[in-house]
Amino acid sequence: MKTIMMLTDFSENADHAAKTAAKVAPQLKADILLYNTYYDHPILPTYAGGPWVVEEFVFRKDESTAKLSQLAIQLRHVMAGISQGDFKPKTDYQCGEGSLGKNIAMIIQDNKVGLVVIGSRTDSAVDHLIFGSDTMDVIDHSSCPVLIIPPKAEMSALKKVTLAIAFELTDINAISYLIDLGKQLHFHLEIVHVSLLNKNDDPVKENAIINHINAIKQDNISYLEIRGNDVVKRLNRLCKDNNSDLLVLVHYREGFFSDLFDRSTTAAALDNQHIPLMVIPSEMK
Repeated sequence: MKTIMMLTDFSENADHAAKTAAKVAPQLKADILLYNTYYDHPILPTYAGGPWVVEEFVFRKDESTAKLSQLAIQLRHVMAGISQGDFKPKTDYQCGEGSLGKNIAMIIQDNKVGLVVIGSRTDSAVDHLIFGSDTMDVIDHSSCPVLIIPPKAEMSALKKVTLAIAFELTDINAISYLIDLGKQLHFHLEIVHVSLLNKNDDPVKENAIINHINAIKQDNISYLEIRGNDVVKRLNRLCKDNNSDLLVLVHYREGFFSDLFDRSTTAAALDNQHIPLMVIPSEMK
C-alpha cells in the first residue's frame, strides 16, 4: 500500500476518521493524501456575472487549501512517535472542483492510492453507506478498498476483522487482500459465508472458495456460515457477539450486494452499527 487517501469535508466526523486512520498509516508503511472537493459552481445571494464567479472560486480554493494544511499538521502530530523503523509517512493534500464520484478514479490512479478513508455522517457507518450519496459515489468509482469510520470508533487495537462473502470467485481477491493486511496489523480474520434462504449457491464456486480457504492454513483465520432472510441483522449481531473491530464487505455493482443491502429492509437492522466498515470492490485486482 503506497498511499492512503483521506477524504474530508472538515466536519468533526471527517477529522476523527482521518486521525483514526493516521494511527495505522505507519504500520502500513503508507503515505497520506488529504483530499477535499469544493462546489463545482458557486452559491451566491445575487448572481452578478463573471467576476463574482471567479472571485468565489478563488475564495473556495484558498479556504480549502488552508484547512487542508491545518489538518495535515494535526495528522503529523498524531503520527509522531508511531513511525515503524526508518519509515516516516509523508502527508500531502489536494483540493479539487466537482463531484467526488467523477474525480475519484483519476485521483486514485494518479496518486497510487491503496485505501480510501471517509467518515460517516451519522451514528451508523452502514446507514451512511446506504443513504449517503457521497459515500456511494466514492464506492462506485473506487478501484481500491474504501474504509468508512463512524464517530468515536477506533482502530488502534484491531484484533478481529469479519469478512462477509457470497461465494463469488472475486471474493478470493478480498481474502488475499485481508491476509496481507493482517500480516501488517496482526488481526484475526473471520470469513463468513452469507447466503439468503431463497438464493442457491453455485457448488463450483462454493468448492473453489472453501478449497482456497483450507489451503491457506493459518491459525489466525476462521470460517463460518450464516443463512436466513434477515441476513444483515444476523451479520450485525455476529460482529457484536464476536467482538469484531471491523466489518468488511465485497461490493458487487449488481447481484448479491444490492440484494443484501435493500434500502427498505436494512435501515433499522443497521441502526446500531458502530464499528468501522471496509468495502472492497469486486473487480479489484
